[in-house]
Amino acid sequence: MSCSMIIFLVVVLVSAFLFYASYNVGSNMFIKVWCAAKTDKKAFALTFDDGPHPEKTPAILNVLKKHNVKAVFFCIGTNIAGNEELLRRIHNEGHIIGNHTFTHSTWYDLLSAGKMKADLLKTEELIFSIIGQRVRLFRPPYGVTSPMLAKAVESLKYTVMGWSIRSLDTVKKDRYKVVEKVKRLIKPGAVVLLHDRCIDSELVVNDIIEYAINQGYKIGR
Repeated sequence: MSCSMIIFLVVVLVSAFLFYASYNVGSNMFIKVWCAAKTDKKAFALTFDDGPHPEKTPAILNVLKKHNVKAVFFCIGTNIAGNEELLRRIHNEGHIIGNHTFTHSTWYDLLSAGKMKADLLKTEELIFSIIGQRVRLFRPPYGVTSPMLAKAVESLKYTVMGWSIRSLDTVKKDRYKVVEKVKRLIKPGAVVLLHDRCIDSELVVNDIIEYAINQGYKIGR
């Protein structure tokens, strides 16, 4: 094998590894990401990305309140404007609010560490101005991590939270398929990724909670 071919193969392998490390939220290559809890107790967490949504988030909150379940809401800064009272409701009803960046831009991962930090701080300050409490949890957009993101997050002393069950609720159009996937994968310590912006979000959440309760699970933070 020629030297140039060896170099090419090395570059391909390194590139593939870095791609895996960046796009696998649980790789822990660049920063520690908590994707599940180590426990034998029948308990798991529900988390919601991309809100608050003026219609879907209240519907989800109603379902959570009905079942006395607490969850984590990773909010986007631009979605908070005009939904300040909704953010207060999330907080006042005992749920945790996390940082999901200000813009959730497709190009977010190409930003410098400084610009990432500025974006995160913008969201943090906005949330603090509304609920009077600092966020401590962060979830990276699309679950993508990088050395730049690690530097920004570590400087803010955030705990990074991933997931162990990706519901694919933004992709699957059939709510029953979403629910069945989550039901099939639920186990002690799991973290379920959902979004409070999908058409049947509140119905999906209700079905998951009712199934979990019937199976003897507790759902919390």
